[in-house]
Amino acid sequence: MKFLRHLLGITKLNKENNQCIRQKTGAQNIVKEIKQYQKDGHKQTTKTSTTVSTKRTKEHRTTEEAVEGPTSS
Repeated sequence: MKFLRHLLGITKLNKENNQCIRQKTGAQNIVKEIKQYQKDGHKQTTKTSTTVSTKRTKEHRTTEEAVEGPTSS
């Protein structure tokens, strides 16, 4: 809103509300858009969520290999 006020040359002393400023600039209420996007995104992920499980294996090195690096035979 600070940017839009500056764009129009309106100060806070003019006591213009945010809705009037958005109408003059044609800007949308970004907070409402973000909330709507989050709702829509949440609905989509809930419907299509799948669980994938993988098992990782850990390679344990001995202290000699850790210091010298892997041996190539």
